Amino acid sequence: MPSFCAVVNCGSNAAMDQGIKFFRIPSMYGPNRKINKLAERRRQMWINALKRADLTETKIKYARVCSKHFISGKPASLTDETNPDWVPSKNMGYTSVASSTISRLK
Repeated sequence: MPSFCAVVNCGSNAAMDQGIKFFRIPSMYGPNRKINKLAERRRQMWINALKRADLTETKIKYARVCSKHFISGKPASLTDETNPDWVPSKNMGYTSVASSTISRLK
């Protein structure tokens, strides 16, 4: 099955084969196949980072995020939650509203 990046407006796919790697959205299960609170939190943060309303559990199962969205080119390990690559954050296809803008809107 071909891999396509789930990040909005990314367009990377495995057919391009330009050294781009693809990573699954993390599972909520830990090494013992039990729901792990840390893994569950990380999974939710990845889903939130994608900011896609159309993600169903089936789509999440097959969704991939490419290496372009990680500072180091790959996600950090589950236990390294202080690493900036614990969640994809680079070139996410949208811009964040600055806190100064938010305070003006209040």
